[in-house]
Amino acid sequence: MWIVFSILTVLLWGTSETIFKSVSNNERNTVLKLIAYNGIIYGIVSVLYMLITKTEMNLNVIITYLPIAAVYIASMFCTYKAMRLVKVSILSPIQNSSCVFVTILCMIVLHQQVEWYQLMAVGFIIVGIILLSINKDETIMLARPDTEKAISKSAAYMLYLKGLAFALGYMVLDAIGGFLDENVLEADLSENQVIVAYALIYLIVGLICLGYLVFSHKTEDLFNFKEDKKKLIGSLVETAGQFTYIYAFAFGDAALASPFIAAYSAVTIILSRIFLKEKLKLRQYAMLALVFVGMIILSIEG
Repeated sequence: MWIVFSILTVLLWGTSETIFKSVSNNERNTVLKLIAYNGIIYGIVSVLYMLITKTEMNLNVIITYLPIAAVYIASMFCTYKAMRLVKVSILSPIQNSSCVFVTILCMIVLHQQVEWYQLMAVGFIIVGIILLSINKDETIMLARPDTEKAISKSAAYMLYLKGLAFALGYMVLDAIGGFLDENVLEADLSENQVIVAYALIYLIVGLICLGYLVFSHKTEDLFNFKEDKKKLIGSLVETAGQFTYIYAFAFGDAALASPFIAAYSAVTIILSRIFLKEKLKLRQYAMLALVFVGMIILSIEG
């Protein structure tokens, strides 16, 4: 059953990531807006879900999941920052190689069994990420995204490195969150409690971000219906993926579900090529292929 939820997550998150990238360079407030919209929409939907499923919630459940939620929300901040500086077709596979660290943590701490060829896949992914990341000529931006003011190539490359740093931050944080999710689901909380607890925490963070935006900016300069509509649609798709993601982990081992779900980068790359007109060089596609081969191998049950 985990494979069905994993496939749905791949499709939903690949789509939402492309939507978010399409609006990531338009304004300085994009990151806080995306966190606000995601948190509020996910929170509202999850409250309805809690009422429908009659999920038991209390303060202890929220406190138990708070550290994991904090890690995931911090990772979302990193990815939204990175989107402003790096092509999403490069960014997505780098970030989602967090599956490597999830697999290692699950092997060492949870004693989940992984075959020798899956360990070999870890090497494929690491090599692919390193070689993919050094293609600066194809990934740097020649203008500051918040001002559209042209800058030098050296300054643009520094922005690219900054974007990579945020991408790597997401990779590490997401790996920690994925591992802790598996641990909590097996030991303490049900998948419904995880969904609702995370959503309520994200809702609070989203409301804080929205409050900051409203009180620190002129309202007429804050909202752009055309661009915000895309953010809202992306948030709805992202929210749907959150539900399928939790159930994928609940029905299967994180050591297998995590690398499979990370393959949503393939959907992102295809959609970014079609709708965002992102182009990569042949050697970059070769490195992407190496990363995806590693992800596929990791997904094979021994």
